[in-house]
Amino acid sequence: MESRSPSTPLPAVRRLPDAAVLSAVVVVGLLCSGAIFYSLRQTEALRIQEIRNASAKTVIDALELDITRTVEATHNAGLMVETQPRLQRPQFNAYMRRVMADLHTVSALQWQPLVNGRALPAYVWPEDHGPLGLGQSPDALAQPEQHALVVGRPVASETFPIASTPPDNGLATALSVSSPVYERDPLSGGTQRHLGYVAAEVPLKALLREASYRADLAGMDLLVFDLTAPDEQANQPIYTWYGGAADTPRQFSFLVDAKLDDYALTVDMATRPWEVVLRPRAAFQRSLPASQAPYLLAGALAATALVTWTVWRAQRYRRRIEAAKQREQAAREQLATEQKRLQNIIEGTGVATWEFDYKTRQLRMSERWASLAGYTLRDLGDNLYARWLELVHPDDLAAFFAALAQHYAGNSEHLNFEYRLRHQKGHWIWIAARARLMERAADGTPLLLAGTHLEITERKEAEARIQELNATLELRMQEALARSEARATMGTLIASVSHEMGTPMGNSLMTASTLVDQARHFQSLLDAGTLRKSTLQQFVEQVREGNGLLLRNLERAVALLKSFRQVAADQASEQRRSFDVRQVLDEVMLTLAPSLKRQTHSVKLEVPEDIRMDSYPGPLGQVVINLVNNAYLHAFEGMELGVVQLRVHADESHVTLTCSDNGRGIAPDILEKMFQPFFSTRIGSGGTGLGMSIVDNLVKFTLGGTLEVHSALGQGTTITITLPRVAPEPTRSDEV
Repeated sequence: MESRSPSTPLPAVRRLPDAAVLSAVVVVGLLCSGAIFYSLRQTEALRIQEIRNASAKTVIDALELDITRTVEATHNAGLMVETQPRLQRPQFNAYMRRVMADLHTVSALQWQPLVNGRALPAYVWPEDHGPLGLGQSPDALAQPEQHALVVGRPVASETFPIASTPPDNGLATALSVSSPVYERDPLSGGTQRHLGYVAAEVPLKALLREASYRADLAGMDLLVFDLTAPDEQANQPIYTWYGGAADTPRQFSFLVDAKLDDYALTVDMATRPWEVVLRPRAAFQRSLPASQAPYLLAGALAATALVTWTVWRAQRYRRRIEAAKQREQAAREQLATEQKRLQNIIEGTGVATWEFDYKTRQLRMSERWASLAGYTLRDLGDNLYARWLELVHPDDLAAFFAALAQHYAGNSEHLNFEYRLRHQKGHWIWIAARARLMERAADGTPLLLAGTHLEITERKEAEARIQELNATLELRMQEALARSEARATMGTLIASVSHEMGTPMGNSLMTASTLVDQARHFQSLLDAGTLRKSTLQQFVEQVREGNGLLLRNLERAVALLKSFRQVAADQASEQRRSFDVRQVLDEVMLTLAPSLKRQTHSVKLEVPEDIRMDSYPGPLGQVVINLVNNAYLHAFEGMELGVVQLRVHADESHVTLTCSDNGRGIAPDILEKMFQPFFSTRIGSGGTGLGMSIVDNLVKFTLGGTLEVHSALGQGTTITITLPRVAPEPTRSDEV
């Protein structure tokens, strides 16, 4: 195959797509940069608008607060006059003094009662202040008062000039706020007639002082227009603030031009609409945050250039890689010819060969390798490595790679491993793999692994049969021990039951003998003719009591014998049947009672009714007997009042038996060995070391359940046994 050096130019068909990719990267980068720049500019514009609106709102809020306080103060003064029909000057002066002490926006307050239908000044505060509206026409002053009478609340007038006080000597601008005063019906509160007005003189400079200061702090000019002014004054503000003293624009003759940055809002000045215009100054513009959009645009363009350069470098590197692969492929084809020759030699020996290339992640194997598992190479497909991973047994795969890692690390000269492989017919075959790492990179990375496979299924099956025989022998020995222990337990039960039955049987015999003697005595009295009624009654009473005592003792003996017969039958036969768990455990505890009552300990049984099982009651009873005897023998050593609690609860598929005691507990080192055969802490003192081993064997193998033990020194022991309601079918022979 022809190879190409890195400097060999690529054909045009390859370079055209590369150029298209670079062009696409540049176009996408420019579009993204423009979109980011435009989005950031929009965000900054919205942020500036929010700052301007927030600054303007502080000015408008201050103005609306002063207007509200001024109008409310005038209205409250009118209400005060209404409540004082005989108002005198001292009362007026005292109230107005308190009002103006807390209100800087009002320069004078005046009470104007109606005289012959015309409002005339009566009282003015301060007293040295002249009547309000000097120099204004009577109609101009009467117009807001008439409007206030119509609307029933304070009304503002047009602005008019007033004499200013030091240090602002000369003329200033003010307006009046008139609040109507009525005579009201004391019962209904309705107005009966109009009494006059309370008017407040409000200098614009005082009213707009706080708003002007806030506008100055925000870096804005303040202009106020009266929207109800005559046409010739409509374009002239009634108040301006440019960072210095407030001027009354009526002293000037110019028109105010609106600007795009102006913030205009209409406020209500006592039913008179004012337009408040805030015009940002250069200082306001300088206080705004600098735009970051140009810097971001420059960064985005730089990122686009970097990405374009990176793509170009990647394309160049890819072209070099492709040229190198072409040269490598040519060399591999030459090597494949030689490998084929060697493969023929190896296959002649019947051994399968394989090799794995770590660069290409490809597994190559001989036809013999595929035939071991009943396949051909065509059946396995192109990706042999993936197919091999599917065929290897999951339990062996991790161990194989662990052994392979040890070989890579230099811990073994060869890799020797045995694993299972699924045959084409579905069964497992055993393979013995032997391999060696043939090539490594300069940094130690594996490059080529090669080896052989040999089928060893027959050998592994022979080993398995030997292991199965050994395992079966051990299980059978355990079962024999279990039967021996069961027979020993039955012997103990027989002795205990025999001893226990001696009492009721002896009592029965003694009662029967007494009844025979009493009958013989009664017969002699009857034969002699000396029988009296009292003697007859006494005899009947003695017979009744004796028969009752005899019946109770016989019933006790029959119940004990019946329970023992059932337990003995279950223990001897290991017969599978359907049974009630509570009935079986009651019978077992009744059988154990004679041997347990000789000690001060007790057994508490908590078993619900109607829990049925299809299992082996004999092994279950043997498990309970061993658990109780083990507790009496080991757990309660040195104790007088030990308690064993047997609890049973069940669900739809399982029954759980919990045996807990308040004994001395089990040490951790003993807990690990308690199920080992012939292990006991009481060997030679009543312990055989087989009790818990038999319990473990019966629970797991005969009853098909699980067993858990939890114990700590001084805290007692809890054994939890979980059994299926339907016992599994036996899987091994019972022959020894």
